[in-house]
Amino acid sequence: MRLQAGLFSLVVVVAAGCGGTPIKEDPIGDKPPVKVEKKVDGIPVSAVTAFAAGVDALQVTPPNFVLAAESFEKATGAYNEYTVAWLNQAYSYERLGRYADAVKAYRKLIDQNVTDRGVNLALGRALLLSGEPDQAITEFESVLRTKNDDLQARNNLAAAYLKKGDSATSLRYVKEVLAVQPKNVPAIVNLGLIYLAQNKLPLALLMFQKAINFEPNNARAHNNLGLTYFQLEQVPSAVVEFEKAISLDATMDDARLNVASIYLDYLDYRESLKQFQAVRARFPQHFQAMVGEANSLFGTGEYETAAKVYEESLAIGGDDPEVLRRAGKIYEEQLGQPKKAIELYKRFAVAAKLAADDPFLQNLKFLEEAANAPPPPPDEGGGEGDGGEAPPTGDGMAPPPGDAPPADGAAGDAPPVEGAQPADGAAPADGTQPAADAPPADGES
Repeated sequence: MRLQAGLFSLVVVVAAGCGGTPIKEDPIGDKPPVKVEKKVDGIPVSAVTAFAAGVDALQVTPPNFVLAAESFEKATGAYNEYTVAWLNQAYSYERLGRYADAVKAYRKLIDQNVTDRGVNLALGRALLLSGEPDQAITEFESVLRTKNDDLQARNNLAAAYLKKGDSATSLRYVKEVLAVQPKNVPAIVNLGLIYLAQNKLPLALLMFQKAINFEPNNARAHNNLGLTYFQLEQVPSAVVEFEKAISLDATMDDARLNVASIYLDYLDYRESLKQFQAVRARFPQHFQAMVGEANSLFGTGEYETAAKVYEESLAIGGDDPEVLRRAGKIYEEQLGQPKKAIELYKRFAVAAKLAADDPFLQNLKFLEEAANAPPPPPDEGGGEGDGGEAPPTGDGMAPPPGDAPPADGAAGDAPPVEGAQPADGAAPADGTQPAADAPPADGES
């Protein structure tokens, strides 16, 4: 089972505001937007109204990031130079896991000559979380060239090099931060992740516990501590830490996926289902969560729904061999649809690159012959004469019906590490412009 560690990159506090008094409206209700043709301080009222709706959506509990993103899109669409709306739009994209879209929004600000280290750091973070560590490093280094003592940029560089697997360079940046601020929690967490990557579990445990001592409500530190306990085979302690992380940050998807994988492994399908569905409520097309949800549905006996979710995941993740095999198993054994199972098994054979003499292919041939066989004449005792809709399963075809689905929830492939997310406290405030040097969320001075 592969659980999720979070790279710790610092967050940028995004400010919000508008060039005048916003026209308030119910962002969720049925009332239409207020339409006024005049402008407020050069900004069309339609843009101001949409912006205000976005801010309202971020300030509810829990924040409605989908509505916020849509509102800020309307604001920037109505007024392309609406700097603070672009900032909040990028922020909302990040919270929705739409990192590539966040990159575009931050670059739009840079194209508009917004010179703010916070924007460069945020762009780098979005690049890192979208799987572009080299481009992220370029952004973080650009901040250091302007401000050589920027500890936030160094912590982000440590996270980026760790993502690349360069522990030595990551450690160098961590040491540079800790030499100035020995109690810098993000640096301590990054050091713990370096030890975790090197399988120095006692040292990783020590670092994450130290980080929590300095900052008890750090959700990512609790998640990484749980991951360390898990690798030390202290599963109950791991579950406690993952659940603590979730209680501190309901959007901590790493922790939800981790604890759900453990629940699935220990056959607590209802609890695992709850966590996988919580992730999908935010990210409907999250591949790992989709497969985990389908595995959990299989375990609870909801076979039709499980098969549907498996097939939906195939549309997202492509022909993943394990997903194809599991979906075929349900159609063959639980739903009595061997022809549908055969279609999926054939795709599995191609995706898994099975050798010509693999026993699975021989059993697939038997299954196909049975499914296509004509029904026996009624006087020969052919049962219901359904055309072979429920033939027996060959020995090499699929696991026995009682087999629980694998616990990793990832269909055999480790998902990308999600990385750091903006903290709840980093939601836009009601300022008029982004701060020139927004302080990081960890209180770095």
